[in-house]
Amino acid sequence: MTCNATAVSPFASASDHALSIREGAVSSLELTQLYLERIHRYNPSLNAIVVSNDADALRAARERNPGILHGVPVTVKEAFNLSGHRTTVNFPQFKNNIATRDSYVVKCLKDSGAVLLGKTNVPIMLSDYQSFGSVYPTANNPFDTARTPGGSTGGGAAAVAAGLTTLEIGSDLAGSIRVPAHFCGVFGLKPTDNAAMHGEGHVPPPPNGRAGFVAMACIGPLARTMADIELAWNIINKPVWDYLGHLPQKPRLKTSLSEYKIAWFDDVGTAACGDETKRVLASFLRTLQARGVTHEHRPFDSDWLNEAYTVWGHLFGAIVGQHVPWFVRQVMKRQFAAGSAIDVRKAWKAGLNLHFPTFSRALARRTALIHDQQRRFSEYDFIVSPVAAGPAFLHNHKHRPIELDGRTLPYIDYAMPYNIAYNVCGNPSLVIPAGRAANGLPIGLQIAAPHYAEPELIHFGKLLEQLGFVCPRPVGYER
Repeated sequence: MTCNATAVSPFASASDHALSIREGAVSSLELTQLYLERIHRYNPSLNAIVVSNDADALRAARERNPGILHGVPVTVKEAFNLSGHRTTVNFPQFKNNIATRDSYVVKCLKDSGAVLLGKTNVPIMLSDYQSFGSVYPTANNPFDTARTPGGSTGGGAAAVAAGLTTLEIGSDLAGSIRVPAHFCGVFGLKPTDNAAMHGEGHVPPPPNGRAGFVAMACIGPLARTMADIELAWNIINKPVWDYLGHLPQKPRLKTSLSEYKIAWFDDVGTAACGDETKRVLASFLRTLQARGVTHEHRPFDSDWLNEAYTVWGHLFGAIVGQHVPWFVRQVMKRQFAAGSAIDVRKAWKAGLNLHFPTFSRALARRTALIHDQQRRFSEYDFIVSPVAAGPAFLHNHKHRPIELDGRTLPYIDYAMPYNIAYNVCGNPSLVIPAGRAANGLPIGLQIAAPHYAEPELIHFGKLLEQLGFVCPRPVGYER
């Protein structure tokens, strides 16, 4: 295939592409050909896109595409059903699962005029901070292919960073949007629990599963610009009154950075952040302070954090365990290793027992945590923190301890402690690219907000983007 849109940058935003199509400067077909050519050229080294949709994408691009995206090519996480294609979540038992209809998210994108290029790489059952398994090859980070792009939306973050797509829709239960965004230097939004969480056509739950409890999980976008985060958010965050989801919001936007007051922390309990991440955070705070932003160091209380970890373990165990037989749950109880600063093993095992009183108490404890968290936001607009202890780590399929600053961290301590409190309490969180490590790897920061404050988060993210907090481009993918 030959692309006539040679003057169009694959790193332009989806918003700009939509405008170019609308004004006749480029066609959807030319733009789709451009991205498919890049996928054919670069994806073999990244394994970012694992389900191809070339024929359908070209067919859709030749048609008239009404809607806000006007035929702009996008991707979605492999966990979302795309009719006629398999949804395996990299799990061998699901390798023959072919979707018979589109997921809710895919339908929203198509209704907006998007062209679906394909689906992106994930770890087994979306349960890792790397993206590898036995169905698909290991996903690689475009800044260093010896390193992971993160998980579970790892392939999507790599595809966005390398210019293989304009934007991606992912999902997040313990950092699965935020960690890949941080590792790959892109923007990522984990929304409020119950906002953009109409998960019809998302796996898990397993195909044809009968259990229905889901909590703490969210669906959100990854993109190279805040304009595209806003665009994608508006596309997928539509009222679904039948499910009591996507409730109306009344944003309270501030006009100047000097009006904001933020809290921040770096270390999380006994999980210590890396030196370069602390340097990037300190530089970020200095930049904001120079613009009049008030900030205060406000770490989480250790007892509160431990309670949050326990509740997350109980509920996550119950969510996952409800779909699998007893003997599989016994195997799963060995998933979390000992020696971690964030000890969720006991709670995880209790959740997998599917004992209703334990589950009910966990819900009550979650409500108390949410109230405490909301009181914190009565004092601050946002809370800023790392997404992980350091930048993307080397591929580590055995989950061995990770070296950082001359010490080693247990595998789950590298990222999980910084993220799951916001899943437990349901707060939205935006990841922005904030700097680089000495070796050139991106370092992101997450900005958490009160419930349903996505418009305020997006507005703040745009102000930060204007200050120069933009996505870096990986070397070798420029053309």
